[in-house]
Amino acid sequence: MADIVQEATEYRIKQIELAEAKYYKTLTSTLDRIEREVVSLANRDLPTQDGKLIELQAAVAIRPKIKQIVDAEYLPFADQVVREGFNKQAKRIEKAFKRIGNIPVEFQELTKGDLQLIQNLKQQYYTQFKDVSNTFTRRLSEKVYQNTLVGSDFADLEKELRQTINGIYASSDDVEANRLISFIEDNKFKKSMQSSVDKAVQKLQSKFARDRAGENIKRYAGQILNDSLRDFDATLNFNKANDAGLTFVKYYGDVIPTTREICRNVVNGVYDKRPSGLFTIDEVNKLWASRSWSGKKAGNPLVVRGGYNCRHQWSYVNPDWYDSSGELII
Repeated sequence: MADIVQEATEYRIKQIELAEAKYYKTLTSTLDRIEREVVSLANRDLPTQDGKLIELQAAVAIRPKIKQIVDAEYLPFADQVVREGFNKQAKRIEKAFKRIGNIPVEFQELTKGDLQLIQNLKQQYYTQFKDVSNTFTRRLSEKVYQNTLVGSDFADLEKELRQTINGIYASSDDVEANRLISFIEDNKFKKSMQSSVDKAVQKLQSKFARDRAGENIKRYAGQILNDSLRDFDATLNFNKANDAGLTFVKYYGDVIPTTREICRNVVNGVYDKRPSGLFTIDEVNKLWASRSWSGKKAGNPLVVRGGYNCRHQWSYVNPDWYDSSGELII
């Protein structure tokens, strides 16, 4: 028979991936607008002489204007993610609980406690998005001031502003660089294209001297987008399962070349104690506490999972749903 727990979990994961791809496109267009508007503002408001920045007073006065641009463009994007994105994923979790079915009816639907948790999570992650806005408004303003203080060429400031906003994906006059950027953005979320995307990124880094690891709005906002959608799903799922008295879990998600060893091993059954591949919550806590790996996040392993950018999810089950060979029988 079909494994409805696996199907329900893979449905949740797939919908998160689709939502992330959708919102990442919105983020890309948002940051491209911010990049254009901030550079245009600097070009208009910062006096130069022979191409060099000359007036500190203008550099100080531009900060509230930069903040206005960043807030006006970026905060509506953040609001859309936490309002629309979280609401839709909450409904998918509710749908998954109803589909599995073998859970008390009062816990299959979203409860008052669930709705309060959803509201709290919205506020928490919106604050994280807003912190990025505040941090990079300050950094953009500092770039302007520091470059003006030493009389840098405006072209040097422009490059720093663009890369502080978009990092490796900053606009340029080079046709090939822009072509690579478009290719990466168009195929970033296509699993079949990951090898080609990685090669394009490497070429962009090596040929055009662009640093992927640099601190920029796109990097941090993109990570919050990824983790907020998945952590929200995991937190609400954990809360509903706890209310329903489900204390066993099973791990789901694809194994790809970049999958962390801990996730690969759990998905592939390396640590299994039961034919069904189920773990108690206590067993998961002990397993996570006994190991370290790159990208591991502090917190409840049922929520943070493999860490930053992890694409796996736990599902909560009752061991009575499985027969002695580990097959689902509900």
